[in-house]
Amino acid sequence: MFKIIFPSVILTAFLIFNCAPKPKVLPEERTPQNVLKCAVRNQVKFETFACLVNLKLKGEKAKLSSTIEFFYKSPELFSFYPQSFWGGDIFRAKGEDDSLTLYFPNENEFYEGDFSEFEKSELWSLKIDLKTLLKLITGEKSLSEKDVLYMGQDKNNFIYKFEDERWIKQYWIDFKKCYLTRSLWTDKKKGEVYQIENKNFVTFQDVQLPKIIEIKSGAQESAKIKFIERKFNLPIPEKKFQIKIPSNAKRISFEPKQK
Repeated sequence: MFKIIFPSVILTAFLIFNCAPKPKVLPEERTPQNVLKCAVRNQVKFETFACLVNLKLKGEKAKLSSTIEFFYKSPELFSFYPQSFWGGDIFRAKGEDDSLTLYFPNENEFYEGDFSEFEKSELWSLKIDLKTLLKLITGEKSLSEKDVLYMGQDKNNFIYKFEDERWIKQYWIDFKKCYLTRSLWTDKKKGEVYQIENKNFVTFQDVQLPKIIEIKSGAQESAKIKFIERKFNLPIPEKKFQIKIPSNAKRISFEPKQK
């Protein structure tokens, strides 16, 4: 049975971004409203996204480090294709809306259910849910002007707050460089708090994007996302979102975590 999630993969990808004027705010224009607008412009608008990332997960019971090939199509379609060191597929995953499909070719076993059931199992070592992690990888609509309130500032950042039915999110935006440096997400349903740091910003066609995203939840939970390559708004073949499960494959369920 599958033991280690997210093993290594190999992907050749190219960086393609929307062309736009470089977001900037002159010193005399650095009001909270202008800086927020500038930071919102400093994001890639996309319908499709593909990347190669190095992902490190640390939980209370497990540490995982791997490279994964990741695909996304708006609004709620994900897939990722881990491979073993020797190039053989040992795990494939597809997420669509709230459903999750996993197939383990070596064992000829598969799982079909929802994200929450998988996240309660021993295989998922983090309190942060998988779907939220996938959304953080894409960075889709991570910041907007709608319903965002200005809360104050520190030495280098303006601080803003957003709240909906599930989340309370606080944002720190560098008012000189005009991009989101860190966030604090509080899950009102689960009571979890996620500290999100954006680091090592790089410029791609006038858009500033973090090369590294670090997430912490409590003292022992963390995830580190390091982008190796990524591309936006290119056609992704439908086969990348398809998982062919043989008719003789065995359906499995996961044991819940021991309390």
